[in-house]
Amino acid sequence: MPMTLFRQLVHERHWTTVQTFGAHFAKAARELAEQTGERHLADISVARRTFDRWMAGELRAMPQRNTRKILEHLFNQPVALLFSPLDGASQPQLATPPGVHLPGLLVHGTFDDPLSVVMQTQSLTQSGANAALLDHFRGQLQGIVDRYEACGPQALASETRSIRTTLHTMLGGHHLPGVRAELFGLTARAAGLLAYMAVNAGAGPAVAEAYCSEAEVLAGHIGDTQLQMWAAGTRSLSLYYQHRYAEADAAAAAGIDLAPSSGQAIRLLANGRARALARIGDRRGAERAIGRALELSDCQSALPVGITSCISFAPYSPARTLANVITARLALDDTDEVLSCADQIDTLVEESDSEWSRALVRLDVATALLQRKQPDVEHAMALGRSALRAGTTVPIASVWQRANELYERAERWHAEAAVGEFAEELRTWRSHPHAKPITSGSAQPQQ
Repeated sequence: MPMTLFRQLVHERHWTTVQTFGAHFAKAARELAEQTGERHLADISVARRTFDRWMAGELRAMPQRNTRKILEHLFNQPVALLFSPLDGASQPQLATPPGVHLPGLLVHGTFDDPLSVVMQTQSLTQSGANAALLDHFRGQLQGIVDRYEACGPQALASETRSIRTTLHTMLGGHHLPGVRAELFGLTARAAGLLAYMAVNAGAGPAVAEAYCSEAEVLAGHIGDTQLQMWAAGTRSLSLYYQHRYAEADAAAAAGIDLAPSSGQAIRLLANGRARALARIGDRRGAERAIGRALELSDCQSALPVGITSCISFAPYSPARTLANVITARLALDDTDEVLSCADQIDTLVEESDSEWSRALVRLDVATALLQRKQPDVEHAMALGRSALRAGTTVPIASVWQRANELYERAERWHAEAAVGEFAEELRTWRSHPHAKPITSGSAQPQQ
């Protein structure tokens, strides 16, 4: 009977009878159903024959998709590893690169401060990773990027956490240099995704910073400058939503210095420097950053098309760059430029799968309509209401912020019916069971 990670963990937890295991499996199924909104998961159970096959390591195929989800939630490990034979080698210790302080794990489906959580490792006694396993994790991380805007950070954090846990454990094994470098890169990307999720979920500055630092150090250990720049951009984003605009600009500038002419510099210029400089009123600096971002975008030979996922590790597409220019122009009070840029990408935004991009662009355009010399309040509020309806997932930090800013700007017309309708819809929107304002100072619609 081959020893698998599943069997080892079941023995360690004393879940060796089908009744005991089934009770823990059912609890995990209910938790996951509640977290994801997929109510059918709560009805899934494990038959005795299935449990016996799992314990014996006699799988003809991997469990079905929904069962895999529950198993991964229960054990915090990918199913591909749970049912992989272990080779009996002694358990490796977690290897930490020189100078790296690795944050603790995010536990129990929530974003906890990683600096206060003790590092946990699972038993994984494989002495090396093969190409198929690396491809598996590479595909899992890309799948998270692809599903991110449809599912949101709350639904995907647990899966990402599980991948990062396993990759950290695998780093403690003995690998060929090329495999080890690949593991460093994959682990850095998992940490980077958790950093970005922490920003979007409003988890707190320390969480995002810890994961950004981990991603940067691991990427630096293998000379992955592009990933280091991506992590710097995520740090800048975190600082921007803390209203620490000068620091956000400095973080983006530091990232650009690593490779000023690369595709990753576009994001750092448009999302990082231009928006932060515009917020602090540095028009000249913001204009330079916008101009350089557009220039670099024109010079790149193979940028993505359409509206790329906000969490993607790829360079910004031209349309996403313009979407960020819109936000910078709005802070500079360049309303005509805002509306012009919005017209250029309107079709791409409306036809894309990016719910958040649709909401954000609509909120920016709505705010611009209120900033014009002759404000169009009714049109602005209609756009604001459509933005609140643009997404099906829990609102992210940027959507929260801009929806509240639009309301603050519209308060002077509070007597108009359109403003009242927007305020009412914003109150309803806030009543989402998982929704919460990102800052305590956000304006609240008046009753």
